[in-house]
Amino acid sequence: MSDLNLLLITTDQQRWDSLPHYGLGFLRTPHLDRLAREGLVFERCYTPAPLCVPARASLLSGQWPSTTGVLGNNHGLSRQTPTWPKLLSAAGVLTAAIGKMHFYPWDDRQGFQERISAEDKRHTYLPDDFSKFLRYHGLERVHPTANPGYFETLGAPVTPLPRRFHVDAFVGDQAAQWLRRHARERFAAWVSFPGPHDPYDPPEEMARMYEDAPIPAPIGSRAELAHKPRAQQRSGPDSLNNSMFRIDPSQATPAHYRRWRAHYYANISLIDEGIGKILEALAATGTLDRTLIVFTSDHGDALGDHGLAYKGFFYESMARVPLIIRGPGVAAGQRCPALVSLLDLVPLFCRAGGIAPPPTLEGVDLAPLLRDPSGTIREAVVSERMGRVMVRDARYKYVHYLDGDSELYDLATDPTEEHNLARDQAHRHEVARLRALLLEHTLRTHQYRALAVERAQEPARAKLEAAYRRQREEAG
Repeated sequence: MSDLNLLLITTDQQRWDSLPHYGLGFLRTPHLDRLAREGLVFERCYTPAPLCVPARASLLSGQWPSTTGVLGNNHGLSRQTPTWPKLLSAAGVLTAAIGKMHFYPWDDRQGFQERISAEDKRHTYLPDDFSKFLRYHGLERVHPTANPGYFETLGAPVTPLPRRFHVDAFVGDQAAQWLRRHARERFAAWVSFPGPHDPYDPPEEMARMYEDAPIPAPIGSRAELAHKPRAQQRSGPDSLNNSMFRIDPSQATPAHYRRWRAHYYANISLIDEGIGKILEALAATGTLDRTLIVFTSDHGDALGDHGLAYKGFFYESMARVPLIIRGPGVAAGQRCPALVSLLDLVPLFCRAGGIAPPPTLEGVDLAPLLRDPSGTIREAVVSERMGRVMVRDARYKYVHYLDGDSELYDLATDPTEEHNLARDQAHRHEVARLRALLLEHTLRTHQYRALAVERAQEPARAKLEAAYRRQREEAG
């Protein structure tokens, strides 16, 4: 599998069950459907963090958030951390980051040689390439709160511009053009669409695509939060006083939820159009079958499940993400039920690039699953956010909070995660077993963090030793 082109395609905040091959049959995504037919669909892939920047730092480094120290959206990845773009660039591969990277700081390259930027929909103050594109065409990039319907729909407006001026269309067009320009070079590109992340803002011409569709209602309700962790009970109202949001999603009604979901699906269909252009560019340049294509998302979106909005917790809608892999050596038209983490993609990226994975990687190489989708590579997956952490095995999911609250779900009998069993004495042994797995995880991340610190100190140590050698030589 070495010496392939690599194309990582991500969306932002796309829950695992929002595509036809995961059960949402009415959604119109012909190009993602093609990837699913010609590639391998992973049924149980989890994010290392249900939050943008930590998840992306892990996807770059192959390390857990607790190892990198990137636990929140205002944390940055150390420049000493090995990332696959740095390693592949050093090996002579042309690397590019196209779209919303959500790096911290925003204009960092993290080892990519080229960058075409289209950042968060609410970060309209950033001078990214999408803003420049709009200005070139005499248009202004407005804050989402200025778009029609934003406040009355609690964040599901329309974008009143032709679809080619929507940020997701821009990313698809730019990616296709970049691939056509560089088809003769060996490349590794990350194409990152800003959608379907809130606000749910499809172009006006696409906003009614799913108006009459059989949109599934949210799971559970806010009433169940009385038996859930206090952090979930407090979630929502703080967005009202945040200048980037200015709404309280905890006040949403069933009508709001339906509108959120209809617009969310329309955003996914718009992204699918961009993916179609990308696949067309690969085919037209003869590189499609020499490229390993990976499609996934950084984390999911509650969309009203359990009375919650957005992300940050560990329900399936937030922590579980879609994952499709297509390319040489990949079992086509099959499904893989194994538990995997987005972390496990980084060893695969190194393998595709023909480079040795660095010793800092904490992901498990999922390459064996590409040949035999019936196999397994890990017994459990972990996901982290500042002050809370999840472990999920074949049957149970346990979440521990810094304030002492906890959750336990038996996913075999309660797949919708409505009944918290953490204080049920009949399940105390499962709680103890899963907490022990989290302890093992913590000890391992401490070991990797120590290795990272040692590697970061190597240049300074080498300089110091060289200075000592010069002093000894001068002293005779």
